[in-house]
Amino acid sequence: MSERRLRAGAAVLALAAAAAIAPGASAPAQDVPSRDAEGREVAAHRPSMNLYGSTGIIDLPSAEMQPDGQVTASYSQFGGFVRRNFDFQALPRLEMSLRYSTIHDWGRPQNPDYDLFDRSLDMRLQLLREGDYLPSLTIGFRDLLGTGVYSSEYVAATKNFFDNSLKVTGGVGWGRLASVGGIENPFCTISSSFCTREIEYGKGGKPTFKSMFHGEDMGFFGGVEWQTPIDKLTLKAEVSSDAYTREQESPDATFDRRSPFNFGAEYRVMNGITLGGYWMYGDAIGFNIVVSGNPYEPITPQDLGSGPMPVNPRPANANMSTAWVKDPAARDKLTSALSDALRADGITIDSMKFEGDAVDVYIINRRMNRTPKAIGRTARVLAVGMPYSVETFRITPVENGVPTTTVTVNRRDLEGQVARPDAGMLSWNTVQMDSAVPALTGQVWHRDVYPIYDWALFPVPTIQLFGGNDGFKPQLTAQLRGSVRVTPGLSFSTLVRQPVLGVFDDPGSSSSSGLPPVQSDSQRYYAGWSPKLVRLTGDYLFKLNPDTYGRVSAGLLERQFGGISGEVLWKPVNQNWGLGAELNYVKQRDFDSPFGFGHYDYDVVMGGASLYWNTGFEGIETQLYAGRYLAGDWGATLSVARRFANGWSVGAFVTKTDVTEDEFGEGSFDKGLTISIPLRWSTPFETRQSIDGDLRSLASNGGATLDIENRLYPIVRDMDRDHLEQNWGSFWQ
Repeated sequence: MSERRLRAGAAVLALAAAAAIAPGASAPAQDVPSRDAEGREVAAHRPSMNLYGSTGIIDLPSAEMQPDGQVTASYSQFGGFVRRNFDFQALPRLEMSLRYSTIHDWGRPQNPDYDLFDRSLDMRLQLLREGDYLPSLTIGFRDLLGTGVYSSEYVAATKNFFDNSLKVTGGVGWGRLASVGGIENPFCTISSSFCTREIEYGKGGKPTFKSMFHGEDMGFFGGVEWQTPIDKLTLKAEVSSDAYTREQESPDATFDRRSPFNFGAEYRVMNGITLGGYWMYGDAIGFNIVVSGNPYEPITPQDLGSGPMPVNPRPANANMSTAWVKDPAARDKLTSALSDALRADGITIDSMKFEGDAVDVYIINRRMNRTPKAIGRTARVLAVGMPYSVETFRITPVENGVPTTTVTVNRRDLEGQVARPDAGMLSWNTVQMDSAVPALTGQVWHRDVYPIYDWALFPVPTIQLFGGNDGFKPQLTAQLRGSVRVTPGLSFSTLVRQPVLGVFDDPGSSSSSGLPPVQSDSQRYYAGWSPKLVRLTGDYLFKLNPDTYGRVSAGLLERQFGGISGEVLWKPVNQNWGLGAELNYVKQRDFDSPFGFGHYDYDVVMGGASLYWNTGFEGIETQLYAGRYLAGDWGATLSVARRFANGWSVGAFVTKTDVTEDEFGEGSFDKGLTISIPLRWSTPFETRQSIDGDLRSLASNGGATLDIENRLYPIVRDMDRDHLEQNWGSFWQ
């Protein structure tokens, strides 16, 4: 269990807490489906989620999609079946769902008390959006990556009537959705091979392409949803083609499917939380708890706080003398005044260089969630405070002690644009972007405040997700984070966690393969009530040239490994791709001693190369990594994430190495989801903090990587031309 996996639980809980306090949605950054004429989401019309955690009726799918970017976590239960779900509307017509299920009494007669813990991934693709006469049409794949327990495919159609108060869905299905009341599979007429559906139950993690649309039968299903006159109350009914055959085979099974009909009622408590109750298959009572949020819809007002400093044009008879440049006292006084003005916005001046007609300023943005806003605030202060002779502002954000991008602003352009309604577009067309030089040279004013101390103590809710037979275990910990920055690029930092409520048990060594237990023993590192020294490192970040960054880290790099790590990144500001390389020598730490390394007696040299690419399509960014992993295996990882302008990010990754499927164990290869939620989305004040983590199906050893905190690309990613343009509207805010 890596630190990221623990933080993933915090992200889910943060989503729940955010939805709980949301008073309503403010206007989003852009239009998305299911929104009114002003672009706001219409909560009453947002499609509901079924018990599988995807868009649907009760136990069945519909053809509708969630609003673009919608992120949903849900918990459902009936008849001895528990499902914990995570759903993401990855694109306007593409929906992905990750599910962790518990099926009690799954065992056959020879093992009737066996409970199955199943992990699966679903995908839905909308082929047709609803029109005036035609319904929406969606093709879906359940258990696309999983053990095959829920394996099925379907095509569903949905149409709304009577001002969207009545919704009717019908569909055809294969696999489980053709296990009762169907007809002969029409694909059997194409080839007899379609009549045989082969699923290797328990061999999870591999795509089920060979079984798609196979089987002797094709089933029919359907349902209706009625938005009642009672505000926020919806009634539902459906007829299912799922026989739940295997769930009833155990002698101890408590579920008995007596009817194909399901009935239910759902109440949307608020925009983000829905509760549902159901009568399932004539035998069991079920319920569903759904928590949802959207990156486009911050749950608190985003325009609170102090406004920007007004900018007025210089007078026509302005004194353009440059004599002030030669007066050290005047420069010091000017620097002090500028620093005080920017400090109110959480911006610190790191260094400045004065010329008669230009000024270079390196700034540290401590508060603004969007970098262009910090650049804009700095430009305004310079326009007000600098002598009239200064015509050019070169503003460079510094991240983790490293200069990133130099934005050149012409003062005359700024003065002429500030009151224009199209100021955002005008300013973007007139500013210049360049890769920042490693350091200013010549007569430079440097901030004389090192060392800088920083610390924070705050509670962190965590959840153990998808870990063995305890698939859902919450915990509350106190986290102490401290750092000291000795020079602009050199720092020392630590992270300590202390359980407060709930504790993870030590399961002992759980490696079932011949690979070193580099990740499968991760739960042992967070077990018990004792404080956990997660990280204690010294880090040096620097620039080799304007386009090339470097990092060296040494110490206790993460909870399970300590050693030395080096990285180099080539990422010019004006291109949408970059190259990186990393090399690490690490030794596995003891799980029961903060500084010990003797229990496992395992060390490894690992690392590789990465290609980063911002596709420019719907915020989708990719990383392809190839190299050696913690267990000594060689392979590659493909990561794909959708990043939103406000900092939200949801993605997926898949790793394939030379570890065989038998060596890897259940899951066949490493894969999972990543999520990052900026706190600015849920707070009325500026902050750069975020809650992030990943959701993996298993803690297997193949394809395991180091959890390095300050890798270079995430530090500089938002400083290139494409990302700055995406948020440039905030330059004037």
